[in-house]
Amino acid sequence: MVVKIREWLQGTIGLGITLFVLFVCFAFFAVRLATRSHPEPYSEEKGLVTDSTFVYRNSFGIPHIIGKSITDVVFAQGYAHAQDRLWQMDAWRRLGRGTLAEVLGEQLVEPDRFMRSIGIAEIVQEQMHSISPTTKKLLTAYSAGVNAYIKSAKGDYPFEFDALDYSPGEWLPEDCLVVGRAMAFELSLAFWNDIAYAQIAAQRGSSSMSMYIPQGNSSPYVLDTTTTQTQIQTTIDSVSDKSSADSSHASSLIKNIIHIRNSLSDVRMKLGIQGSAFGSNTWAVTKTGGGAIVANDPHLSVSMPPKWYQVHLSCPNFNVVGMSVPGLPLILSGRNDSLAWGFSNAMIDDVDYVIEKIDSTNENYYFDVNDERVKFRFKRDTIKVKDKADILIDYRYTNRSCVISDFHAMKTPSWLFGIQREASSKLLHSTCLTFRWTARTASDEVLALYKMNTAKTVDEFVKATHTWNAPALNFSIGTNSGDVATVVAGIIPIRGNADPHLLAPAWDASAAWKGYVHLSTLGVLKNPVRGYVVSANNTTMPKPPNFMGSLNQPSSRAERILNLLKIYKDYTVRDAQLMQMDQISPYARRFVKRIIPLLQKAGSKYSAVETDALKRLVKWDGTESPIDPVTAIYAVTLQRFIWNTFEDELGTPLFYDWTFLTSNALRRIDELMNSPQHQLFDDVRTKPIEDMQWIAIRAFKEAIASLQSTFHSAPIQEWRYGQIHSISFPHMFGRNPLMKPVMDLGPFEIGGSATTINNTEWSIYKPYNTHVAASMRVISDIRDSIQYSVVPGGVSGQPLDAHYSDQMQLWLKGGFVRIPCAPTPHIAFRLFHIFVPSS
Repeated sequence: MVVKIREWLQGTIGLGITLFVLFVCFAFFAVRLATRSHPEPYSEEKGLVTDSTFVYRNSFGIPHIIGKSITDVVFAQGYAHAQDRLWQMDAWRRLGRGTLAEVLGEQLVEPDRFMRSIGIAEIVQEQMHSISPTTKKLLTAYSAGVNAYIKSAKGDYPFEFDALDYSPGEWLPEDCLVVGRAMAFELSLAFWNDIAYAQIAAQRGSSSMSMYIPQGNSSPYVLDTTTTQTQIQTTIDSVSDKSSADSSHASSLIKNIIHIRNSLSDVRMKLGIQGSAFGSNTWAVTKTGGGAIVANDPHLSVSMPPKWYQVHLSCPNFNVVGMSVPGLPLILSGRNDSLAWGFSNAMIDDVDYVIEKIDSTNENYYFDVNDERVKFRFKRDTIKVKDKADILIDYRYTNRSCVISDFHAMKTPSWLFGIQREASSKLLHSTCLTFRWTARTASDEVLALYKMNTAKTVDEFVKATHTWNAPALNFSIGTNSGDVATVVAGIIPIRGNADPHLLAPAWDASAAWKGYVHLSTLGVLKNPVRGYVVSANNTTMPKPPNFMGSLNQPSSRAERILNLLKIYKDYTVRDAQLMQMDQISPYARRFVKRIIPLLQKAGSKYSAVETDALKRLVKWDGTESPIDPVTAIYAVTLQRFIWNTFEDELGTPLFYDWTFLTSNALRRIDELMNSPQHQLFDDVRTKPIEDMQWIAIRAFKEAIASLQSTFHSAPIQEWRYGQIHSISFPHMFGRNPLMKPVMDLGPFEIGGSATTINNTEWSIYKPYNTHVAASMRVISDIRDSIQYSVVPGGVSGQPLDAHYSDQMQLWLKGGFVRIPCAPTPHIAFRLFHIFVPSS
């Protein structure tokens, strides 16, 4: 018996040792596979440079590139971008071109069909004919750098390429422009919002739809001065924006609107583009002793790797450090030796959908302006699908665009929204919808970037924006001489007499777009008496000469920034750092102040827990801390208040669609609270007529019941906001449960909301986890030798690299990486790469 046991143990131990050895070998192989493309120090290779070009990196892997010419430096930037983020770059160009299914499979066919109907590849082809020689030179150098890495790393690409069994193709100069237009698409909220309002109008009527549009145009404003308007003429055919009065279109409109809505959601969900704020904070402050400080933190959907890449570029007459976009040359937010700049989304309505009237006698024709009968233009395209047969698709075009409604078969809303829900409509009729988008116009954003990077004064920077069309951005500028300014870059259409929130009849000439106006003509706010400029996605100006949209975020963040800047006498970088992490919400304070008297009227009806919660809410100061239970009470009460106000009229599916853009509900509730008897407060499903007090009490009681359930009847002091409001950073491969622990970061408990400077937006329809947050933070004191920046993750896109996540804890805690700004390499930077001329 003992012998048998010994033999069994020996066999078991032997098997264990074998398994252990196999595990170690597998782990070694996996780590080697996942890390083989990591940068190695002291490497040298030939490249398309005119002189030796050096790439230094600090302990966070952030590169400082030093060369003798701007093209040499941009070549090395392309190489560094590819070395750290090649998979991310390839995914973005495939998104823009509609070729994701080729590597990710048939589940990406519908997004590819949709993105091809947007026509980014065609837009870029037109751009390539009109861009400046300077831009062509920069794009050529950058692409050569990317391709140099692709060639040198053959067989050692980032692991995503091995996992999907393909190699990256050659990077073309136009791929940079594709990435730029894909970013413009992500920031174009009207693609979503116009569809939501069109659904409401088709289902409930135009008059009812108007009740859901934020009405206010209140201060604070980004610009409080204007100049004379200068119209930019264009030869491109006009587009319009008017709701059809023909009721026969109503049911068919709903179906096609839903199709487009679902396709937009599908693209966002499958690529990790979550949330809806897509805003930013940026401000510039004149310092007491001279110079200026510029702070910037754009708010984008959370993902891994980060969307931004820190880099320092130096050559004679060019020394710029800041945040770049993998796939694009130069710096989008940063500083040179003369000035610093940051940006925010201008929240412009830059898209309109158009109804086309098809000839009922021959569906190959449609009726254009003034009922002119025109034949559709047809184009056949091929979508390659991984492990499947190619798919042939026929696109049809009008004089406005591709017929976007042809490519949006109904999808499962539960998958799109990440929750169980029904479709907004089951109607089966069809309508032909096209669109207009300002990003389809000829422009040269890369030339604008180059001129911004080399500008020495506010005036030079403003002139640099004149070739920037999309996306529309507010730029805040601070100079070495102490000037501060804000200018809006981009274009808006000159619309006809149509309601910009509704669909436009293509055959109505009076509803057509008449041309474009460059936003820089709105004026430049320069050196206001207060000594600072602020932009936080708030309203641009009180009375704009042309319709700019209703997409602005609540003014809460701008209010808080302005209030804090008023109290500083000698503003410092540390003050800016603390401000970027601020979690006090003027919006929350205002909301609570309004509902407290209403809730107190029903005091005798509350349980002991509800009474305790109300007492705490009365004392709350609006600080949305992750450890604070009252913040949890406020957040859940706000969500239930919004739900109870709007869901009964819209129905659950349409409520989800409208609240996809969080600011719709937040701004509209803020306005409605000034009218306690407004009809939207009435629950249409009951006979009594309810008012705001009824909504408030119901929302509060539902909130307490929900929190009691969530926290299993624990005492209120244990209702930590961070336990219901956390943040995670998903990688596309993190959907695989075996890869998720390595690929994704989080969850982390976090404070704030969409209305705090430290923006951590949660979805109204899917509360309360964060979907949008600061995608980077950068602070530049133009007279300091250091720039401070951080990204949620790191410079590397490779999960097992130390620099994949080495900045995450800094980002979470308000820390920063110190980046020296001198054109010569700092002692903390180590030489990693040398490029020498190939001939």
